[in-house]
Amino acid sequence: MTGVGDTAAAIAAYNRLVESDAAAVEDAARLAGAFSAAGVTFDGAPMRTFLRPHLVAQRDWDALRDAAGGLMELAARAARHAFGGDVAALLAFLGTPEDEARWVALDPGPPDVVLSRLDAFLTPQGPRFIEINSDAPAGFGYGDRMAEVFAALPAFRTFRRTRRVRYLPSAPRLVEAVGRTWRSHGGAGVPTVAIVDWEDVKTRADQEILRAGFEAAGFPAFLCDPRAVGVAGGRLRASGRAVDVVYRRVLLQDLVAAEQDVRPFLEAYRDRRAVFVNSCRCRLSEDKAFFALLSDERFEALLGAGERALVARVVPWTRKVEDRRTRRGGLEVDLVPHVLHGREGLVLKPAHGYGGRSVLIGDETSPPAWEAAVSAAVGGAWVVQERVGIPEEPFPVVEEGRLRFEALKVNVNPFYVAGAEAGAVTRASRSAVINVSAGGGSVPTFVVD
Repeated sequence: MTGVGDTAAAIAAYNRLVESDAAAVEDAARLAGAFSAAGVTFDGAPMRTFLRPHLVAQRDWDALRDAAGGLMELAARAARHAFGGDVAALLAFLGTPEDEARWVALDPGPPDVVLSRLDAFLTPQGPRFIEINSDAPAGFGYGDRMAEVFAALPAFRTFRRTRRVRYLPSAPRLVEAVGRTWRSHGGAGVPTVAIVDWEDVKTRADQEILRAGFEAAGFPAFLCDPRAVGVAGGRLRASGRAVDVVYRRVLLQDLVAAEQDVRPFLEAYRDRRAVFVNSCRCRLSEDKAFFALLSDERFEALLGAGERALVARVVPWTRKVEDRRTRRGGLEVDLVPHVLHGREGLVLKPAHGYGGRSVLIGDETSPPAWEAAVSAAVGGAWVVQERVGIPEEPFPVVEEGRLRFEALKVNVNPFYVAGAEAGAVTRASRSAVINVSAGGGSVPTFVVD
């Protein structure tokens, strides 16, 4: 049973407060200014947002949190045991590009995944997860700062007078998890942390927020570009400073694309000159094709009965696009004809894509375009996934100086932080491909009791 009715009542109450606020249009402008002042910016501009946060009933939050943690941990474990522990065989199944595979295959020791962000839809039947993002997930700092800004809005202050509302901060848990990982690798004392990503990355403001969080917890921390990394005296050094922990925010595919420029950084990873969070092995369980492994009958033996039940409940049917027979809903089907004929209920994704690029929504794609895409995908690094009904919620939208309420598609993204309870951010969009880089907006997630 979900808290859909509880959530709908809370949303309606909040929206009424916004609608009755004569200064709502001015509040939207102030919100953008407050985001800029708080560092909630994307590519230098205030993060696109709306006048209402995402509100989640307590029972829905509990289900989301528990399912996310369970799925994340079984996926990381399965990645170490798939194909009898033969990582080369798993990489071949996933179709991992060769230039990435040689780095993913290196094993600096567990944990493979310390930090992650899962993409989910909260449906009336419970949470459904469509992706895992462990390779340099963003948003931990943004979520906390957005919550602080929203808490000062007049409508929010009025709303919380009659309802118990709480926000779960993520940045403190992230800092604690990085410290524990350092100690689990034999580190002692207080580590110096380098947050490593391209200097001009669009989410640099998120990293600045986290740098401040590390500093507040007593960890010396700084941001640096992977091209500024070297090794001297057996120590990894970045921007002239010795580094104990690399909090890696640069994507592996971007590193290998610029390998000549970042070779010292990659070699420092290979030679274990520092503790890397996350290690490159996180790419195994976050690969979009990994959901195909988890939900494919050929790999049932990897999971216990309870784990198989969890996957069946929260992971949409997913397969690599191959010319083969498989099962769906208890029936055996020829996969390629099934995908061609079932276009309207399916989604086609590149297994190693980011930011919603090249994702094809079946019922938004013409039959000829779908057929061409499926034919091109057969045997390549593509997956087909059952399309999950995307929940919609009414959000107050201010455009051209006018307030209106619009039903937007909602994607909630709970954070995974080494098994500890952390928060979530939520993205909302008119488009079925919900992504900030693709024009969606982001709001903080609050739990309503």
